[in-house]
Amino acid sequence: MNVFRRAHSCGKAVFLILTLAPQLGEANGLSPEQHAAIYQELQAPVQITLSNHGTITGHSIQVSGEQIKVGTSKGGGEAIFTFKLDEIDSLKIPGESYKALVIDWQQAGEFDKALELCELLYQQRVNMLPLLPPSESHFFIYYVELVLQSNKPARALGITSKLRPQIENSAALAAIDDAILKSYHQLELHSEARPLAEQWVASRDPYGSSALGYYVLGAAKLRDEDYTQALELALQPIVFASPLPTENLAECYTVAISAALGLREADYAVTLFHEMQQRRLNWPDNDRSLKPFHQKLLKQLKLTRANPR
Repeated sequence: MNVFRRAHSCGKAVFLILTLAPQLGEANGLSPEQHAAIYQELQAPVQITLSNHGTITGHSIQVSGEQIKVGTSKGGGEAIFTFKLDEIDSLKIPGESYKALVIDWQQAGEFDKALELCELLYQQRVNMLPLLPPSESHFFIYYVELVLQSNKPARALGITSKLRPQIENSAALAAIDDAILKSYHQLELHSEARPLAEQWVASRDPYGSSALGYYVLGAAKLRDEDYTQALELALQPIVFASPLPTENLAECYTVAISAALGLREADYAVTLFHEMQQRRLNWPDNDRSLKPFHQKLLKQLKLTRANPR
């Protein structure tokens, strides 16, 4: 779920968008030349303004507790300066314009390029997140989404653990919590996912833009063979679904169909499947717990076609 306004392109980002436009149909990442050029720019020094209006230029920054250590080049070597966090007024970090390019590539479906560029930005800034405004961490929710799309939920959890303490905006918090729940569910860490899904369902409306919690908790009820509860949970976002896309609505249909089959209500399961098709939703193939029910549904559909009423 995107919770940010699109950043304005400027400077080098505009140049790169124009330069790279012919490659927007490709499904691969950055070329070695592009990667090297961006990496080199992001390694440029960070300019730190102190509360006494002094400035210092650093190549490496580490934050520990209430202190910040800044490494600067000096006489062919490196000098380390230590400051208290409240002595830091602001930071100027190279590569700010690349954020707009990440969003452009994501919206254009260039997920490999967006992921690779966002990884470079994240590695550049991760140690500085406690010094930066919350909006900086809000931006990296894009990175978490891209990592999850690349089927790396363990990596996504590692990133969310760094981001969540820095986030204040309620919509951004909801997005990061969704990413955590998705990651646990994809990793099949059901004991961790279930209480989060219960909290999700208790705190959110079934007519929102996402049905994630209803899907995860409904799937948990399926594993318990509590088919009645699974069906009731999955039907809530289905009943309230609007013409606008609802995330994980297809998964809720699969849970509802599976629960109906578990309750031996085969005709209702087939009805739900046809309704799912009318909404142009496909049975997801990334949830192993639903595959046995899919096989039962296919058999029921075959029987229905062979014996129409």
